Amino acid sequence: MNHSQARNADRQIDILDLLAALNSGKKLIIGATLILCTLAAVVSFFLPEEYQARVQLLPPKEQRQGFGFSDLLATLPIPALRLGEKGTPADIFIAILKSPTMKRSMIDHFDLMQVYQVDLMEDAVEQLEQRTTVGKSEEGTILLDVRDRSPERAAAMANQYVTLLDSTNQQLSRYSATERYQFVQELKATETVKLEQAMDRLQSFQAEHNAIAIEDQARAVIRAAAEMEMASAELEITRQGLLASGFSPDHPQVVKVQKESSLRQQYLAFLRDGRDPESVAVPQDFRLQLQESLFLPLRSIPHVAQEYANIEKDVLVQSALLKLLMEQEAESLIEATNTTSTVQVLDQATVPERKARPRRLLMVFVTGVLSAFASTAYVMGRLYVVELCERWKTRQQVASS
Repeated sequence: MNHSQARNADRQIDILDLLAALNSGKKLIIGATLILCTLAAVVSFFLPEEYQARVQLLPPKEQRQGFGFSDLLATLPIPALRLGEKGTPADIFIAILKSPTMKRSMIDHFDLMQVYQVDLMEDAVEQLEQRTTVGKSEEGTILLDVRDRSPERAAAMANQYVTLLDSTNQQLSRYSATERYQFVQELKATETVKLEQAMDRLQSFQAEHNAIAIEDQARAVIRAAAEMEMASAELEITRQGLLASGFSPDHPQVVKVQKESSLRQQYLAFLRDGRDPESVAVPQDFRLQLQESLFLPLRSIPHVAQEYANIEKDVLVQSALLKLLMEQEAESLIEATNTTSTVQVLDQATVPERKARPRRLLMVFVTGVLSAFASTAYVMGRLYVVELCERWKTRQQVASS
């Protein structure tokens, strides 16, 4: 007897015991499943019906805006750098649609506090958030779903989301463009003064050094000096030839050639050194011609050209910067007054014909599966508990005997 009881105490539950337990508890499993499914079906008929309206938007295009340098980088074959920016323009659209400000505007527009029968704005925001779904499709488009008890209101709310998104984008764009326009105007005023100062310096330098076109003047003075030196050399050769022919140095023809050669040498010295015409021993009318000369002294051309290039560079840089600022000013003004739509609607919301919730068949099916699983687990668990109790009693009897 003790040996039989000990063997019963060590016996394990096998598959036959489980099947037997399921067979004995099948009425409980079937009954509980049918009751819970019926209850779920009854409850689903008391739940309010909701309709879902959907809007599909095209993702916005990325825009490259900058002050020239960023536009230049945009043309280079390198990937765009996103410093401090994690989201795409589509993500920004989704963030705006999910923002509390957007939901408050929707609540005020449709009087949703009265519709949802709540007293606090936060409760209405929470209710609207539960009934609104925003995301991206696999193709990259933006999907906006709105559920409401009224199909007409659901479609109207979905389309109103798009309207508010467009107005918000325009408001933010105009605000940013207005600030940029004011900044560009202030910067343009400063750079205009700098340009005028640089132009005044260039004009003063040109008037002081008689520098109008440095390269052309340099070529002209080099050509004139070369011709003058060649002519002076020819006159000297002529004078030497006359002297060699027996003419005395006081002969009128020799004196004439010598004076002409001397004048050319003096003018050549003027072209080379740029001496004051008053210091040149020439007639008064010739001095006037020297004062009005457009030739630059050969020795001072490198220095004058260098200073002229530096001042001209400042003028060119300031002119280019001012031109860029004027373009940015016009662009900012256009953006500040732009009223074109910023949202491209692929599919506009229409009044739904079929309800979206409650899904009665799905509720009954899920309830049936869960109830069948729970009742089966209950039957198995009851068998296991009974078997444990039997083992404990048997072991107690064996220990006492």
